[in-house]
Amino acid sequence: MNRRIVTLLLAFAVMFVLSGCAGPRVAGNEIGGAIPMAGITRQQAAELARAYCSRYGHSSRMLGVNTDTGERAVFECI
Repeated sequence: MNRRIVTLLLAFAVMFVLSGCAGPRVAGNEIGGAIPMAGITRQQAAELARAYCSRYGHSSRMLGVNTDTGERAVFECI
């Protein structure tokens, strides 16, 4: 019984640690969005925006980094 509990807790710990590897989440829609800049460069943010907009058949244009709401790269899909 104890071995089963330890295994379960270890599995949850591994899942928690690996969830940090997922990378930043892009928030937006087909018009544009924002990307948190925590741990990524501007070039990586531009690539994430390009990949996001390509889902809608658009290209992306970076509008800038908004520091009012934390470090976020703002982009539009054109």
